[in-house]
Amino acid sequence: MAKIRYIRRILAKLFCFAFFGICSLILAILLFPIIHIITGFNERRFKIFVRKFNHQYFKIFVKIAELLGAIRLTVENRDSLKNLRSKVVIANHPSLFDVVILFSLIPNANCIVKGELIQNKFISLIIRNLYIPNNIPFEEQLEMAKASMDEGNNLIIFPEGTRSKPGEPWEFKKGAARFALYAQSDVVPIFFGGNEKIGLRKHDKLLQFHPTERYIYNLKILKPIPVKEYESMPLTKSATKLTHKMKEILEKELPN
Repeated sequence: MAKIRYIRRILAKLFCFAFFGICSLILAILLFPIIHIITGFNERRFKIFVRKFNHQYFKIFVKIAELLGAIRLTVENRDSLKNLRSKVVIANHPSLFDVVILFSLIPNANCIVKGELIQNKFISLIIRNLYIPNNIPFEEQLEMAKASMDEGNNLIIFPEGTRSKPGEPWEFKKGAARFALYAQSDVVPIFFGGNEKIGLRKHDKLLQFHPTERYIYNLKILKPIPVKEYESMPLTKSATKLTHKMKEILEKELPN
């Protein structure tokens, strides 16, 4: 029975990947042109509409993953995200599903994404239309992120820059802090807890899964970090101190 459950979870995981890829392709190729027409080819209205649409799409995806037995999700202080506006949302990054889960929880979300994803035919049009690629000059990224947050959107960013390496300490980069300081936007930390995400971690194989149970995601929405106290410092110093603060707050949630 244990082997059957293991195989069933792997099949559920593969179905989730296929569902996400196909739906993203349909969204980009078929629905985007229709939404452009509906919104009168107005870029701002288009982005508002699509962000709301994506939020619902990711909620459906997460619910399907739960119903299939691939994941189990609990969120502490979920209500604090309902009316979230103009914030930099940071989190530790243990698995591939992290971004999807955050987008399912946070309305009007923007994100810094790998520029190489533009080459992915399934999601390249979504990336080009909605999010900020990290392969453009950093000053342009700052301006784009600030403009987005000025409109009320929230910027999701993982300070590590990539998924955590199992068994190794976190290494936070200063980018998240610089975005928050430049836009004068407070930081909302989110901790991803739960079991080990075997099969979704960095360098894991596609046909791996946790050996005894589904992926368990226990998220905790933590108190915002105000950036006001860092504004009077030189940028290099303030970015360093804010980065250390973010890392300290998230590390406190790690199990002993």
